[in-house]
Amino acid sequence: MEAESEPRREKKPIPLWISLFCFALMGPAMGINAVFLALALPFMAPFGTDGLIAAGMVGVVTGLLPARWLARKIHEGLAE
Repeated sequence: MEAESEPRREKKPIPLWISLFCFALMGPAMGINAVFLALALPFMAPFGTDGLIAAGMVGVVTGLLPARWLARKIHEGLAE
């Protein structure tokens, strides 16, 4: 077995404020993108405004994924 060249750092949990900040950025952005996508797809037309609202909510929920990634990257940058 080879010895590790760098000592292992303890992984600290990501602070809540970073996670909330990143979700505040990514949630609405993904919601708006989902609404624009719903407007561009012709088969979404029969659903009307209810379909746009549903698409926006789905976009906000999927905004959790890039928000978690961004929070992890910000936390790694602050830890260095």
